Amino acid sequence: MKRTVIRVTAAIMMLAFSAIAFGQGVKSSTEQRLSDPANGYSFSAPSTWKNTKGDEGFALVDPGQTVIVTVRPHSYKSFEAVVRDTKFDAGFEVVGQPQDLKAGGKTMRVSKQTSEWFGVIDFFVSFSPSDGGVIVMAISEGKNSEAAFKSALKISDSVVFGNPSQPAAASGWQSALAGKHLLYMYSGNGYFEEKHIYLCQAGNFLQTTGSGGYTPGNADGGSFGAKGGKRGTWSVNGSALILQFQDGSVGRNNITKRSASNEIGLNGNRYFVQANAGC
Repeated sequence: MKRTVIRVTAAIMMLAFSAIAFGQGVKSSTEQRLSDPANGYSFSAPSTWKNTKGDEGFALVDPGQTVIVTVRPHSYKSFEAVVRDTKFDAGFEVVGQPQDLKAGGKTMRVSKQTSEWFGVIDFFVSFSPSDGGVIVMAISEGKNSEAAFKSALKISDSVVFGNPSQPAAASGWQSALAGKHLLYMYSGNGYFEEKHIYLCQAGNFLQTTGSGGYTPGNADGGSFGAKGGKRGTWSVNGSALILQFQDGSVGRNNITKRSASNEIGLNGNRYFVQANAGC
């Protein structure tokens, strides 16, 4: 299962509050079973709730449009690791102490008060017997937080883990890129940038970046430079290179052929394809 960083920001709350009209309670209903075979889990949710599935997991909204619940896989081994990688925007406060759930899971609540609204987010972190687990997150206004908590807890309790489905046979691009080093370079107007992507045969990758430059006449303070590195897992979906970073973000890069045999295009940018000495 993949690792996902949760970014708890005011933008999340504003999106929720502007997208749904508060005022009605959560309605009871017959349940539906939703599943993510690729990540090896399923769960029950009220059948009257609207649900959508994307690359990051499921998003559900109750009929009264008072609660948003997300269900996402994770690859953490402990609740502490989840908290460590959860990024809180200024103004959010942890409410009380984390509470125990079944099978080693935990729940935690954070809230934020502004002049316009009082928002509450409840986290329910569960763990698979094999690896990783699922994070259920409920977003609501304060007056609906009790109903949101109960609904999300019920969804979290219903999670059943299985074996992730085996990936489909490797595409032509996956076979061609496995074990390769992709190199992007740019320079111009006093600026340079380079990116190295080491795609390992085992499905993991290392990405390093570097940039720098100068401004003529030191107009903006002279030269500058920066570098960074990230890790994660990679796969190919059709003609797209998918980079799943350890921080939970996902990069989708459309692959195109170029005239030179040692080059490919990623989102229109030229990358050199080289032997991989990084893994």
